[in-house]
Amino acid sequence: MDNALYPPERAATALLQAARPLGVEAVMLDAAYGRTLAEDVTSPLSLPPFDRAAMDGYAVRYEESWPELVVAGTIRAGDAPGILKPGTALRIFTGAALPAGADTVIEQEACRLVATETRVRAVQIQIEGSPGRNVMKEGHEIGMAAPVMGAGTRLSPYHVSLLASIGRDRVLVRRRPRVSIVETGDELQSPATPLAPGHIYASNGSLVRALVAEWGGEVLEMRRVPDVPEATKEALLGLAPMADLVVVTGGVSVGDFDCVPAALEEVGRRLFWGVGIHPGRATAGGVVAGTPVAALSGNPGAAVVGWLTVVAPFWAAWHGGRLSERWQRVPLAGGFRKRTREPRFVPVRVRGGVAAADLPQGADVVTVYLEADGFAVLPAGSGPLDADAVVDVWEPGGIGGRYPRWSGPV
Repeated sequence: MDNALYPPERAATALLQAARPLGVEAVMLDAAYGRTLAEDVTSPLSLPPFDRAAMDGYAVRYEESWPELVVAGTIRAGDAPGILKPGTALRIFTGAALPAGADTVIEQEACRLVATETRVRAVQIQIEGSPGRNVMKEGHEIGMAAPVMGAGTRLSPYHVSLLASIGRDRVLVRRRPRVSIVETGDELQSPATPLAPGHIYASNGSLVRALVAEWGGEVLEMRRVPDVPEATKEALLGLAPMADLVVVTGGVSVGDFDCVPAALEEVGRRLFWGVGIHPGRATAGGVVAGTPVAALSGNPGAAVVGWLTVVAPFWAAWHGGRLSERWQRVPLAGGFRKRTREPRFVPVRVRGGVAAADLPQGADVVTVYLEADGFAVLPAGSGPLDADAVVDVWEPGGIGGRYPRWSGPV
């Protein structure tokens, strides 16, 4: 691997240029969570569609004389709003449409019912109040014909709720990518079998399978192959034609038994080999049978960094969106002792505006991503950092319990 290292964004672009466009399908709204919109959505109505009560109380005209008004009726949520006559109030419940002529709702806690001489109920208002009090105005959330969400947006529960609120029962979404997985390594052994000397239980295939599911894809097939060139090439040729993407884990470094980079050249085309990230420097990409191949490290921690920095932005752009992520500059408690050749991604926790690299570190460690809030990204060529040196912390979706999201323009 003596070639210049690819910036991760360039590697992601190379995969995107090699990928076939994802098709479009209509799904019912109940099945839309986690899918990616393939259409721009505008609202056919205002939200809320009318002025409505924000609390149980009495609908009044603020400019009228208080404190005592005749109670002329009741409006519940779902009732036609009616008209508020001068000198009266209407009992109103949360969510009910404000009657014509009313502009304020006085909460019931600030009112006292009394009987008049004619045995008609009246309400005494015991606060001064203010115009518009306890009224949710028409369109205060979304206006008529306003853009709601753009194509390329991954639908969260809140997007789904909003779509239902504007009357949508189905939406156009991108088809789920079909992904096949190749897990390489002579040392790998299936779980629930007695562990042989020098072997480890295979976990990277399970990791990638779960990542594909979390990011909204569908796994077609997973194969485990030994570190043998012919087996690697056979797996790539067998899986690529039916898949939209093939993800390989392991076999991407420069050792005698790392077969993947050469296999990509022999059965297809290698797009890149070597990305400017640490861990995960040996990440590779290629095209086999017209299908992009993303080849990640066999070390699970490095595979996660390769996924988040290369595969994830490709995946979001493939769906027409851009990743939701956050950057912040904070002190790094305790500093960092090592020099950095490539840009280094150090898992950190952020508490009280301070980052701490106090979690287990190493390319082979995956448990760190259960608790890490993000990565302190140390520039290439930087030396050891003193305690409380200020660093850039990248907080992507997909680690620390955060759901991966992307969005399109609105």
